[in-house]
Amino acid sequence: MESLLNNASGMLLISVLVMFFVLLAMSIDLGAGLYKAKLRGEARRSEALRRSLTKFISYEGGLMIATMADVIVYFSRFFALIHLEILVGVPVFALVVGLFLLVVEFMSVREKADEKTKKHQREAVEILTQMLNKDDFKDILEKILERNQVKPEENG
Repeated sequence: MESLLNNASGMLLISVLVMFFVLLAMSIDLGAGLYKAKLRGEARRSEALRRSLTKFISYEGGLMIATMADVIVYFSRFFALIHLEILVGVPVFALVVGLFLLVVEFMSVREKADEKTKKHQREAVEILTQMLNKDDFKDILEKILERNQVKPEENG
């Protein structure tokens, strides 16, 4: 029994590293969000921090459950039973869940930048639309077309 527990320590160490990496990714996401809000002059509200705490509990709790599943699989010698001895001692569930969460955090960091940019572009278009009526827009288009037209005597 003691050797079984000693062999599980490497698997548990890997799971702890996965949990740390996910925590680091969540911190990067939070920092990026706060930094971008600061650049835009937006208020940084406690609601966002509360969502981060909820996310932390969900993500790290999910990783702990995945680690428990890995321990049960290890103790039951499931991988040896299905002739996948190479996976014995590897926290497969924790690694898969951790990789998924890292991808989610990566996408979250990227989406925040794109989403905010698109929001500001939409707001700018709405303001321009409100400022210009159809006649103004028609005049602007006519001036642009006049400037871009090449007259026949200029080609010669």
